[in-house]
Amino acid sequence: MYMRKTMIVLVVTILLIFSFPTIVFAAPPDNPTPVSDFSSQQILVKFKSGTSLPEVAEIHRQLGGQVKETIPGIGVQVVTVPKGQAKEKAKAYSSNTKVAYAEPDFVAEALGSPDDPGFGNQWGMVKIQAPQAWEVTTGSNSINIAILDTGVDLDHPDLADRLISNIDFSGSATADDVYGHGTHVAGIAAAITNNGIGVAGLGYSSTIMNVKVLGDTGSGAYSWIASGIIWAADNGAEIINMSLGGSSNSSTLEDAINYAWSKGVVVVAAAGNSGNTTPSYPAYYANCIAVAATDANDAKASWSNYGDWVDVAAPGLNVYSTLKDNGYGYKSGTSMASPYVAGLAALVFTTVSDANGDGKLNDEVRSRIEATCDDIGVEGIGSGRINAARAVDSVPVLPGKISGQVTDVNGSAISGAQVSDGSRTALTDALGTYTIDNIPPGGYQVVASKEGYQSSSWTVSVLQGTTAVADFSLNQIINPGSITGSVTDVKDGSPIVGATVTDGTRTALTDASGQYIIGGVPEGTYTLTASAAGYSTSSQAVSVVAAQTATVNFALTKLAPPPPELLWVQSITFVVTGKNLGLNINVVSASGAVAGAQVAVQLTNGVRNWNFTGTTGSSGTASFVVTRAPAGSYVASVMAITATGYTWDTTQGVTSASYTLKSGRGKK
Repeated sequence: MYMRKTMIVLVVTILLIFSFPTIVFAAPPDNPTPVSDFSSQQILVKFKSGTSLPEVAEIHRQLGGQVKETIPGIGVQVVTVPKGQAKEKAKAYSSNTKVAYAEPDFVAEALGSPDDPGFGNQWGMVKIQAPQAWEVTTGSNSINIAILDTGVDLDHPDLADRLISNIDFSGSATADDVYGHGTHVAGIAAAITNNGIGVAGLGYSSTIMNVKVLGDTGSGAYSWIASGIIWAADNGAEIINMSLGGSSNSSTLEDAINYAWSKGVVVVAAAGNSGNTTPSYPAYYANCIAVAATDANDAKASWSNYGDWVDVAAPGLNVYSTLKDNGYGYKSGTSMASPYVAGLAALVFTTVSDANGDGKLNDEVRSRIEATCDDIGVEGIGSGRINAARAVDSVPVLPGKISGQVTDVNGSAISGAQVSDGSRTALTDALGTYTIDNIPPGGYQVVASKEGYQSSSWTVSVLQGTTAVADFSLNQIINPGSITGSVTDVKDGSPIVGATVTDGTRTALTDASGQYIIGGVPEGTYTLTASAAGYSTSSQAVSVVAAQTATVNFALTKLAPPPPELLWVQSITFVVTGKNLGLNINVVSASGAVAGAQVAVQLTNGVRNWNFTGTTGSSGTASFVVTRAPAGSYVASVMAITATGYTWDTTQGVTSASYTLKSGRGKK
């Protein structure tokens, strides 16, 4: 399933980059005003690795774009362009060879509730056997579910004590749920269970991170969503739920999904309510569990999206859960199905172990959920409808296999080749075929190798009781030669230690005497390049003869040290948690988030001053807290920022921000 989804996404991405088709969104029933397909004056741009800051600045100058902010973790810049020119400017940026991709800042919206007949209170929990699952595990309050939505009712009696963080990327005046969608979603995933009031959340003991990425009308920019994903992944989320979707593919959004997956996060998203196979994003992406909706009779809801890109299904018709303003009620949609899977993931996290030794559990959690679904005989909903009891059952999951063939580039079988998944190894037979048995479900990098051939690798996903196929075609190494020589300073001839020398495929570093050697080089002509920190790069052509050594010496010119890079404060954000007032200072440069910067901040409420100092983390954010903060008006001022190799540019970004803390718990 993972491979097929990835291949389809690549095709759609290419078409979108060049054609930017018209995008249609399903408007929520209580928001009849159509939502724009994308921002008319904002685009998303990512430059290729190695593009210098002056080159970036010159491209922006030529094309008339101004950098508004940089999404940390994936290096995508949010760029402001003249109003109404988003599509044209995105095309112009895409045509530049220094740009990896550029696209409009598309808009997603909460997937709404169709008007369908009602069913009994929380019938879905019984259908997926949640009570039986809770007999095995009630999860853990160390498992955090990030709800990326319209916000969560901060005072709801069934949610308030589960909230551990509140942050707003939508530009709303509050992280509270004004629109009324996110609160319902949060209750399904993690309402307080067994407390004598309200409803039960499938995640039982899990906690909620309220990450508001959709505004108070139920829609939001892809850049808001991407920023929310990165923030959640960097701040302790094990699961991210997105009951939202847009009809436009986005490299920015996919980069953010892949970033979260690489950090060990299970990412879940609603498949959409169009009633067809049209992809909804971000659910369509390979590293996201796409969730369709079923009814109480285990039939697919008529309005639910489906197709070979959908992974699982869950109850989604007339689901009873929490509502804003401390209420309870019914809603329908794949938006309601998605948090069932998020809540189940929270339970499964407490029952799995790192079977493939990659240091993360998200692949085991996803495999367990998909492998234990009930087959309800419905096409187009992936593995079937989730079953919580089976997913957390302590019965061992059936192992899978990896099988395939190893040939040379001419298609001839290679016998005796070694194929390994990192822990287990098999040798190919006379036909070049192999099988690796007893592999726990999960993702693996499989490597095929044999003396005299170049090794090859392939990434596969092994599901319970199934066989993943990985075929290899190896290039033969015929009488390789080598390249040797020295790298010295052009001024005094002194050796340069640790210089990199590469022929484009193979690389060597110089030793203490400035010498290097590159072995195993096939016969042919190559461009050899030498580089070292603080020196200019030099290239020379070299011809390598089989079984012989070619000599290439380099003399590099020392460069003047670069000027300090500019940094600035991208945002000052106030976060209310209980009776505490938090302050987040985000520091960035043109190349992204700045970690390790020393930040000095003064916070005053007109009566008392608080002076803080702290260091930014990997996301570029330094955080401070005033415990039991009194109500009143606060002003935060950045007094100083210092970081090695940087200069604070006070003409960019912000240096102060104000906030009024009202009486009342958790309210903005």
